[in-house]
Amino acid sequence: MQMSKFVKNIIANTKTQIGVSFLVGLALGYVLGLFKIHNFLPPLPEISINLSWLNWLGQITPNPTFLSDVAAFEAAIIAFLVPLSIEIISKISERYNSDVITRSFENNWENKILPSFLLINIVAAIILRFLVQDDIHSVAWKILAWIVLIVFVYIAFAIWRVINRIKTFMSDTKAVINQLYEDVEKSIE
Repeated sequence: MQMSKFVKNIIANTKTQIGVSFLVGLALGYVLGLFKIHNFLPPLPEISINLSWLNWLGQITPNPTFLSDVAAFEAAIIAFLVPLSIEIISKISERYNSDVITRSFENNWENKILPSFLLINIVAAIILRFLVQDDIHSVAWKILAWIVLIVFVYIAFAIWRVINRIKTFMSDTKAVINQLYEDVEKSIE
């Protein structure tokens, strides 16, 4: 009886299942290799991926003035969104007399990295705007400008998610109460 509980615990353990699956796959691969089963299988089709359609990306030369726009927009986000979101979240926490919402908002990984991404992208945009004089056709300029643009798009997406999260906290009482219950359950465990 005691042995069956031990076996059940081992079988129920996810790490054990992964290890056993790995060993079975390793042994099966070895046995199939010994019998050269791969010689009996039909050859796989040749797969080639044509990335020539991405050439247009290298032909686009970003205008350096967009860097000023990026820096101004992100500075406005730092000036308005960050303090306002902190104020709104703290008011919601005061309404429910709990800091669960504040902790949940602060512990969200997007909320943690958003201010640093904003600052880094502002600094990068200003430095690039300052350094770029005439040679906007260089490969380094194009790569750095695309990186700044991609980070800007990610920041816009993260801002959208933060705003939606704040709107959920403000308007959906059930979501706030569920968050409070989850925190209580975690505290009990």
